[in-house]
Amino acid sequence: MAQADNAFANLPGDQYVLELAHADNAALDAPAVPRGKVYKLHLRQNGAEHWLLLWGPFDSIESARAARDEIAAQGVTSGWPRRVAPLQAEARHATE
Repeated sequence: MAQADNAFANLPGDQYVLELAHADNAALDAPAVPRGKVYKLHLRQNGAEHWLLLWGPFDSIESARAARDEIAAQGVTSGWPRRVAPLQAEARHATE
């Protein structure tokens, strides 16, 4: 089950997450992950609603890359590691 936006807002901004999925609505199902949590993040970009499923947090870009390789071996595709702070800023902007 994905954690809500407010749980993501409390993560340290210098950590990393991996994007597992994105959609134009909140109907995203979180895959099973070997550790950490899956966060559902609501963003508003160019006037459109977007939701992301993010897995983490990871302490470094190297650990995020290793986790991406690990989950890929289980058949789950993920995006590149992303730093938490810019995503938190985007989420705050979406609620303004």
